[in-house]
Amino acid sequence: MSSPLRLPVPASSLESLVSGLESAATNLDALRALLPAPLPQAPGMPTGVDVLDGALASGGFPRGRLTEIVGATGKLTLLRRVVDAAVARGEWVAYIDASRTLAPREWAHLAHVEGVWMVRPPAPARAAWCADVLLRSAAFSLVVLDSAPPVSRAIAVRLMGLARDSNAALVVASAGDATKLSGAVRLRVHRRRQRLRISIEKGGCAQNRVQGKNLNVVEISCVDGVARRLCAYPEVPDRRGAARGSGRRDARRHHAAEPMVEYGILQAR
Repeated sequence: MSSPLRLPVPASSLESLVSGLESAATNLDALRALLPAPLPQAPGMPTGVDVLDGALASGGFPRGRLTEIVGATGKLTLLRRVVDAAVARGEWVAYIDASRTLAPREWAHLAHVEGVWMVRPPAPARAAWCADVLLRSAAFSLVVLDSAPPVSRAIAVRLMGLARDSNAALVVASAGDATKLSGAVRLRVHRRRQRLRISIEKGGCAQNRVQGKNLNVVEISCVDGVARRLCAYPEVPDRRGAARGSGRRDARRHHAAEPMVEYGILQAR
């Protein structure tokens, strides 16, 4: 088999090629110098849990972005700590109770605090609209959307844009699936007895990742109390309807006491 023919390359051609590459690199550096410097990353909003703040990339819940808290149990316990920490710093907080099941006595210590809004929309489907209005006002540093119906991708992107404009932290808590947005921070929480386990699925520190696996798992104690919700259909019926003599066996179901408006709870009409 005959070997391929190789022609000698003149030294002048090599010198011109090297000089061309050097000039291209010089031009690229000149263009980079003309570009504006990147904006510094805004510090996150501290959550009140030091170990969780250290595990998050921004040192807390990022401002101008979406933070998703997913899980069947433990969401309300974590959110109460976040709200208490924000109130202690003097920041304004808007909490949207979409399911209208928050226990007022668990939040009674915030009844006389200025800048804390507890919003109960007339229907769960109106919760996203309430978050839109609250973020558009640019008056709140933290807006929490709790137990709302699944938010579509288009609505989530719109809320993230409003949060970016107002430099607010937007938190969406749900028991179902996450929105799967690329720029969102996702926490999965689970409470077992007096321990709260928080797994950071997205938005953790880079040094805590090994071969693409997320190693950010935080466990905290919740011995100081667990936030509770009201039952939509309490087991104890309203005995005031017993004297009406309805005569139906299912009268207890129809006359069950519904959660009333306590002091410090704002209802959206």
